[in-house]
Amino acid sequence: MMSYAADSAPAVLQNRADWPRLYRRAPIDRPPCGLDGDPTQLQRWIDRLTPLETPDIARIEAAMLEVIAVNTDRGGGARRWLGIDGPPMAGKTHATATAMLRVHDHLLKSPPPPIARGVRAEHIPVVYVSDQGASWSRLMRSIAGFVGLPQSKSETGPDILTRLREVLPLLGTRLIVVDDAHMLRRVGAARDLTDSLKLTLDALPVSFVYVGAGLHDSALLRRTDSAGGGYSAAQQMAGRMNRCALNSFDPTVDADINRWHRRLHPLIKRLEQIKGFDSTELRSSEFSHRLFHIADGLTGASIDLLKDCSKKAIGKKRSPQISDLDGLEALAIEGAHP
Repeated sequence: MMSYAADSAPAVLQNRADWPRLYRRAPIDRPPCGLDGDPTQLQRWIDRLTPLETPDIARIEAAMLEVIAVNTDRGGGARRWLGIDGPPMAGKTHATATAMLRVHDHLLKSPPPPIARGVRAEHIPVVYVSDQGASWSRLMRSIAGFVGLPQSKSETGPDILTRLREVLPLLGTRLIVVDDAHMLRRVGAARDLTDSLKLTLDALPVSFVYVGAGLHDSALLRRTDSAGGGYSAAQQMAGRMNRCALNSFDPTVDADINRWHRRLHPLIKRLEQIKGFDSTELRSSEFSHRLFHIADGLTGASIDLLKDCSKKAIGKKRSPQISDLDGLEALAIEGAHP
């Protein structure tokens, strides 16, 4: 995932050196010009309006802190983990990344003790990976790569796990966030993935967050034992999960429609700061109904489409119209694939 950093240069979440430059909250700078000014500058300003504050961010941040606290109190017991679940384009990565950065900043205030007199390891309280590929071994390598742990090609997943168990406490690592967790697949033996993930959950003194589209139907939690019971790592994994679901809003439920409108209100308020910008069409019931339908009631898709629609109109030096939604349906459908 790429995001705009504080100096407007693209930054990558997988690169922890970029984290100090990433926004924890949307910038409060005013538009660079009015609607009659340079449209390119205005379009870039709209792109920088991230992260837009949604209730999902606060909910996930609280859930992350809760699972860390629970696992700290449990000591060496069976650790809980947080599953952030939902369909594509629900805004999972946006909300998770923002919450994760805020939790990271909070945990930075409590560094680990020095490993020797006058010697302190680098403090890396949160690890983020989304390039773990399909296998558990690749996941271990991605975690090790994020914290800068040297690796050799001959090392196996268990080898790296053993070294991570020794190194992560020295770095003060408390949380590991695995994005696109639905991409994990079994490699080799049928129960390779779930057994290995359960082993990792117990072996590393950290809390895990798995983010994915349809986690319950993914290889992460799918049972592979025969019907009738018996040992199931997937069942144990499911039993330890704290689930945080991000779902689409239901167009037949008035309360859902109202909540959806509140998700878009902060963005529209920011757009109204542009001199000459008229939000009448954006606030009309016809525009809202069509945008909701195109985005399928999903928060992430709705925000992205509203930005795209506004940038399209600004490129023509005018305010958005309902017709600016034309052609955006294909983008929404394409973006809905994980």
